[in-house]
Amino acid sequence: MDTPVIIIGLVLIAIVVFPLYFVLRANQLDKNQIKTLFAQNSQDNKYQFELIATHNRKALGIDSKKKGLLFIDFNLKEPYVSFQDLKQSESCKVATSSPQGKSNVLKKVEWFFMSKKGIPQSNTVLFHDADNDYIVPVYAQEELKLAQQWQEVIQKHL
Repeated sequence: MDTPVIIIGLVLIAIVVFPLYFVLRANQLDKNQIKTLFAQNSQDNKYQFELIATHNRKALGIDSKKKGLLFIDFNLKEPYVSFQDLKQSESCKVATSSPQGKSNVLKKVEWFFMSKKGIPQSNTVLFHDADNDYIVPVYAQEELKLAQQWQEVIQKHL
């Protein structure tokens, strides 16, 4: 009677422990990759990025003192990394584009930075592009909400 109970207990423990191990391992790998990319894009230690937020395999880091923004998207085969110097920016807006005739479908979501000189900067940060081959399915409406939330964070640091 004790042997079947022990076997069932071990099976249940294995069902819980193995997935938990793989999730924690993936999170640790993501954290290490974020630290590495923050260090690589610090521009010779000029910027000290603080991790502000992560969500849906995207990370946002800001250096509040020196006004730098680093955005990383891990949903692609190669991580998309974008740096923006916030000293030269006056405001940040979320811009969207849709296929012609389909207003409820989002093709692109990007942050558009306006320069302090009144001239639009050519540097935009692509937050979501339906043409990209994402590893994990990404939903445009959720990405739009996330971009709008992070836009408020960026506006606070401008």
